[in-house]
Amino acid sequence: MGHRHVNLDRFRGRSIRLPNRDYRSPGAYFVTICAYGRQTIFETPALRVLLQEHWLALPERFPTVRLDEFVIMPDHLHFILWLEGQQSTNPRLSEVIGAYKSLVAVAWIKHVENNELNCSARVWQKGYYERVVRQDELDQTRYYIRTNPLKLMPSSYLESEQ
Repeated sequence: MGHRHVNLDRFRGRSIRLPNRDYRSPGAYFVTICAYGRQTIFETPALRVLLQEHWLALPERFPTVRLDEFVIMPDHLHFILWLEGQQSTNPRLSEVIGAYKSLVAVAWIKHVENNELNCSARVWQKGYYERVVRQDELDQTRYYIRTNPLKLMPSSYLESEQ
């Protein structure tokens, strides 16, 4: 019996990346990263601290990265980050996101083990979503990130605040 040719592309998801974009290019990137299984684990205070700390530490690891807006939602997070160096010296966006996800995951696993917690140590859904932010949509994207948590508030709460 001969070997059959398997089309490996059939098993890969369709890429949402722009085909001609070099993701080392200077500019702003709007990123969304989801929790594993879209579980609401980001409501856990200790994990929220780790998410915030590792976000703030990214420029130490990647000097050409500048942080912008950042919000933690129960099952995902949104942020804007800037690649500001020369294209040839910038990390790829995927390297920055990969390092962030890895650092948070390792810190969370240690926290779960050290505190003998009875919960999953899995943090991240595979991949992430990104969009290049054009200058004319930067304020709108920042506004979206800042106001995203308001969508979770019950309408009765919002009405009582008016």
